Amino acid sequence: MRKTLTELASYLKEILVPETDETYEIASEFKVIAPEAEIRISVSAFRRFLSRLFDELIIAGATYDTPKKVAHEYENRTTLSGYYPFLHSLNLLLIRMGYHGVLAQDRRSLTCAGNIFDERLSTPKTLECLRFLEGFGMQIEGIDLNDKKQNLLGVKALHITYSDNPAMLTGMKVMAAYEVEHGTLLNQDVLLRCDRRALTGHELDAACVLHDTISPLPKEIQEFALQLHQRYLDKGLTCTVEIKGFFIYIRYCYKRKDVWGFNASLNNGYHLNMKPVKTEEYQDTIRTFDPFLQELIQRGYGCGRKRDIGHCDGGCRGLPIPLDASALAMRDDIVTFIDQEVLHLK
Repeated sequence: MRKTLTELASYLKEILVPETDETYEIASEFKVIAPEAEIRISVSAFRRFLSRLFDELIIAGATYDTPKKVAHEYENRTTLSGYYPFLHSLNLLLIRMGYHGVLAQDRRSLTCAGNIFDERLSTPKTLECLRFLEGFGMQIEGIDLNDKKQNLLGVKALHITYSDNPAMLTGMKVMAAYEVEHGTLLNQDVLLRCDRRALTGHELDAACVLHDTISPLPKEIQEFALQLHQRYLDKGLTCTVEIKGFFIYIRYCYKRKDVWGFNASLNNGYHLNMKPVKTEEYQDTIRTFDPFLQELIQRGYGCGRKRDIGHCDGGCRGLPIPLDASALAMRDDIVTFIDQEVLHLK
């Protein structure tokens, strides 16, 4: 069943990178925008702005939910342009406002021109996005938000303010600068997640990403996840992070082989993802597992058509175990499962 724009907004609010009291590093290239301490304050202000934006979409999402196509039910990645075009347009506007906009000397306003607009987006759709932003606090001067016949690309000067917290504009500019100049295939959509971790100039720390990703989950589940993380690092597995289309995938590999991972995605929620290849070698152990786990392993994974199922059953993702109370009930079996797989891979 298709996830609505309201559900997407709820999910995006969950995966916003949490605020921190720690004095994290800021790469030197961003310090030309503002002093380091001010950047940290402004990024927090921009995060609160995004949280407010998502709250507005949670309330009014149905009004703006006009998909061009529907995602496959098992898809982990969320492509805004096709599935949620209104939010895609908002995202592009924020990125272009931040990147092309010039901050006033006191950094309390931003001046932009027509280059923040996308010529592929109609004037009425663009104005709809601008009215939405104005509706919850952004002030936009220099344009008539109701004139559907104007040439937006010819606009010479837009004056943008946010009186609720002017520091937000600096945060938007910093995050947009990273998005445009440093966004990678392994760390996408930095601005809409307000990923302050990217501003350090270092690779993402897997433990930090895991901690932040599971923070909305109950405490006991968080503790279990962190225990699994440390256990398999201690056993020599490597851990890498991929964030693509709001799909957060924390992978644990033996040599080059994916063994298991933590996943968070809009369509499939929070879950452990198993990719065993040696189950035939520890069948006696598998027979002692919880029935759910036994059935999951027996079903196998890979393309459903190639497994003679005749249709897609999401098998290409691996074996998903929901990261909820049911995982806690099977925690010993899950640990044994991964232990056995690692043992037989060596």
